[in-house]
Amino acid sequence: MRFRRLTPGYFRVLQMQIAGELKAEPRSPLAGVVATLLAVLGLGGSCYAVWKMVGQRRPPQA
Repeated sequence: MRFRRLTPGYFRVLQMQIAGELKAEPRSPLAGVVATLLAVLGLGGSCYAVWKMVGQRRPPQA
């Protein structure tokens, strides 16, 4: 995967795509499903890691 440089021209192109003035390249319908699945797995993994870290911290016995 090749990432483009984040230049003002690139942001202009993104704004035009959002506004509907410039057509984005067609995507497979499966791409949205895969992206959503990866997002859910990433958030779930992050929440699990935080939950485990918080569970390891025990308050000191006074």
